[in-house]
Amino acid sequence: MTDETFRHYRAGIRRLTNLLGKDHPRLGEALILQHRLLENLADTEEHGSKAELEMGRAHILESCNRLCHALLDESFYALCGLPATTRQEMGVASESEARPALDAYYEAMNTLLQDESLRAPIASTKVRRGARKGTLSILKTLDGVQKGHVVQFLYEAGLITEGPGVLFLSGADLTGAHLQGTFLIEAHLAGADLRGAHLDAAHLEWVRLGEARMAGASLQHAFLVAAHLARAQLQDAHLEHARLLGANLSGANLSGTRMDHAQMQWASFVTANFQGASLVNAQLMGADLVSANLADVDVSGANLEAALLRGARLRGAKYNAQTRWPSGFDPIGAKAIKIDA
Repeated sequence: MTDETFRHYRAGIRRLTNLLGKDHPRLGEALILQHRLLENLADTEEHGSKAELEMGRAHILESCNRLCHALLDESFYALCGLPATTRQEMGVASESEARPALDAYYEAMNTLLQDESLRAPIASTKVRRGARKGTLSILKTLDGVQKGHVVQFLYEAGLITEGPGVLFLSGADLTGAHLQGTFLIEAHLAGADLRGAHLDAAHLEWVRLGEARMAGASLQHAFLVAAHLARAQLQDAHLEHARLLGANLSGANLSGTRMDHAQMQWASFVTANFQGASLVNAQLMGADLVSANLADVDVSGANLEAALLRGARLRGAKYNAQTRWPSGFDPIGAKAIKIDA
């Protein structure tokens, strides 16, 4: 990827907004994509190419491409003035080349959005059921990258956020989905199968992930402020440096999960299972850990000041001199083990 390519991207997104004009009903979507793309390019130029930035940019470009096809009947890459050979070398060949069924799915969903008012309260139950059935069906056939594109499409179309047009994805096969760095704020993903999904640095503030299957998922540096993850299955997941302030993980399975350096102030973990999890240097001030299973966890360097530990099990939990406990709490009496490190 060269500075010349970035120049083409900047010109292309500017052409897109100019072609739509200030009165176009979907100009807002284009402006959001413009902001995200320019921010991504600026970060890449300042900090160098990183996997997180590259994946985020791929999602943004795919969203730009879908919008251009839907509104202008041409690709975003053509709008940028990039030749087809360059697009192929960059690994951004059109989805229709990789999987015609996916292209047909997008066409069908756009028809439902435009002709059947899928997002509006007037959409019939039959239309909604058809959209959900088609979505669940296509997801089963896709690889992780394509699943990520579908989720982004649904989010940008307003189909998995709050409101009458919510398309519930309970039971959806999102295993291994590539969603690094994506914006899914307030998205409804409760009950979805996200095992092994890639959600590093994703914006998941206020997301609904209750009862989601997320074993082995990677959520390092993810933004999960006030997220709803009650009874989610997060065993062996990676949440290092994640931000979970005020999140609800009551009843969640966090056994074997790595949560080192995670920020979990004021989060609720009532009856959650942390067996064998790593919480090294985690911030748990004011967290509700009533009746949680913290057996065999590593809380070395963790801050649990003002945390609620009534009924919590800490047998075999490892702590050190840097671990900070709630006032008056006796870790030795709770059968925790002090280590030298």
